[in-house]
Amino acid sequence: MKNKYTPEIRFEGFTEDWEQRKLGGISGKVTEKNKNNIYSETLTNSAEFGIIKQRDFFDKDISNEKNLGGYYVVRPDDFVYNPRISNLAPVGPIKRNKLGITGVMSPLYYVFRTYDIDKTYLEKYFSSNSWHMFMKLNGDSGARSDRFAIKDSLFCEMPIPIPSIEEQIKIGTFFEQLDDTIALHQQELTILKQSKQGFFKKMFPKEGESVPEVRFSGFAGEWKQCKLGDVINTMYGGASIAPEDYQEEGIPTVPKGAVNSSGIADLSGSKFVSVDFYQKNIKASIYSGDLITSLRDLVPTAPNMGRIVKVIGDSKDYLMPQGVYRLLLEEDVDENFMIAFSNSDKFRKIISQEKNGSTQVHIRNSEFLGIKLKAPESEEQIQIGNFFKQLDDTIILQQRKLDTLKEMKKAFLQKMFA
Repeated sequence: MKNKYTPEIRFEGFTEDWEQRKLGGISGKVTEKNKNNIYSETLTNSAEFGIIKQRDFFDKDISNEKNLGGYYVVRPDDFVYNPRISNLAPVGPIKRNKLGITGVMSPLYYVFRTYDIDKTYLEKYFSSNSWHMFMKLNGDSGARSDRFAIKDSLFCEMPIPIPSIEEQIKIGTFFEQLDDTIALHQQELTILKQSKQGFFKKMFPKEGESVPEVRFSGFAGEWKQCKLGDVINTMYGGASIAPEDYQEEGIPTVPKGAVNSSGIADLSGSKFVSVDFYQKNIKASIYSGDLITSLRDLVPTAPNMGRIVKVIGDSKDYLMPQGVYRLLLEEDVDENFMIAFSNSDKFRKIISQEKNGSTQVHIRNSEFLGIKLKAPESEEQIQIGNFFKQLDDTIILQQRKLDTLKEMKKAFLQKMFA
């Protein structure tokens, strides 16, 4: 049937109303079983990575090759609905088989083959959330909290907005190019992060050695061994902040997740306390430009515990919660060098060994200050610190570009599908 509706954003030259058709009118369910185990490649549908080989996703084969006869055959360009829900796919993902191979999938998946529609256009439509409301109105996730339930007959009733084939191709090509650009920026970011890890290995002494493999010209001599307590002059702890102490405005606090590997505190989740509460806990205050660390982590692997970051924010005053510490370094210690050291493989390994607890892990102040490190003279610290600071700035800039592209795609997905 024809519907008098069009998307908010269209390419020039397209003015006709879009048609709405049911998914069952442009596709058919695939019921072909893998008789005699003709196909042995088991596929899976990931909300993040799309349709991929099961062994690539899980690093091993989950299914039994001898019992694949009841699995559905998935051919190139078939679409697959996975009812497993996640943060990335609140009603489950629908993905297209772009591997160029025929494989098999568990009967738990709904496999369908399309006709009379551009496959790339439909693939990009399912990348939007435009179809989620239909799913929520016609299915539920009550029986199992991790799985969405909808009858096949209702699933096929899903309305699909369909423009002319020319406009479909235009839209599909646009999003395909945007996805390629995002993938390129993601690859560049990954290379930068991998390079950073490589530099850590070469620019800090290995276990049992007193000089690094790579040094800036003009520097020689062994690095001196010391403890964190020798380079940290003073260490202040945070205040006990109860949930009822937070309010809509006032003095910002250091949020959970502020400490990370970028060298800059992430203050995006800051909450507020009253000026009166702040003044009563003034000893837990910090200022823009200060260094902080966290000696607690809610993640058992403690990925960010002990990392050092610099506070750079719009407010000049902040209040630290318990578990966060302000660090004042000795005068001859470079802050960027210490930030870099706190992200090095060697230091991360020490933190992993020293951490206590199983759910909310922590490290005691005395244990933290007792951690041994090797450090060069001040001038070499500055050179190393500046090098990693520039690398971190480049990574942050690349991450922002990537985030901007992803937000741009999200906005276009909302505005380019009727």
